[in-house]
Amino acid sequence: MCHLLNWENRVKLYTNYDKPLSEIEVERYRQMIKRRVKGEPVAYITGKKEFFGLQFKVTKDVLIPRPETELLVEHTLEIAEKIKDTFLKIVDVGTGSGCIIITIAKLLKKKAEFFATDISEKALNVAKENAKIHNVNIKFFKTDIMENLNETFTIVVSNPPYIPFKDRRVEKNVIKYEPHTALYGGEKGTEVIEKLSQQAYKKLKPGGYLIVEFGEGQGNMVEKIFKDTGFKNIKIIKDLSGKERVISGEK
Repeated sequence: MCHLLNWENRVKLYTNYDKPLSEIEVERYRQMIKRRVKGEPVAYITGKKEFFGLQFKVTKDVLIPRPETELLVEHTLEIAEKIKDTFLKIVDVGTGSGCIIITIAKLLKKKAEFFATDISEKALNVAKENAKIHNVNIKFFKTDIMENLNETFTIVVSNPPYIPFKDRRVEKNVIKYEPHTALYGGEKGTEVIEKLSQQAYKKLKPGGYLIVEFGEGQGNMVEKIFKDTGFKNIKIIKDLSGKERVISGEK
């Protein structure tokens, strides 16, 4: 209802509870409720989602930003501040809505150049729009992981697809509405992370970091991938529910 009336918060809704609606508003509201009853996520109905206190445009071409991914941003910012370099090059692989790299660009106190990749042209269009909305300068590339990038980076950050194909724990509405290329990471779920780890290692400068979000129960597998690739100082971070969620490794 707030979205329909273009009101910022529910307080205005509660203080104007007796406001009559036009026939057009009633019909629009009814259509939105019908979509929600079918299980469509609210973010796709309203076309926006909050992440790290910022509003991002979302469409069905991008994954809906999750609160747990904020941990990925927090850890990336911590590492970025710790790195001694005064100028950083940071790339977000599989950027989707662009929420990760845009938030980092907004909050990072160091000078940096920002990049983002995605295999989907439609997702990149959404990310470009969000970058414009938040007034940040990011270079976007359409590519599979990091294949067409010729830069050397200080930090590679990613929330890649990591759900195994046969995982039955995934909510049916997630499967029904969100893009599968952003969800599924292969038979084991870690195949994309493995590919990313190898490509990132080649494109990171010595002392650079790879920081990745992964799925429940994948900690040991992802840690082994990082070790086998050659990363050191590997660290796994747990989310607020106590589940292993983010891993970082240094080249």
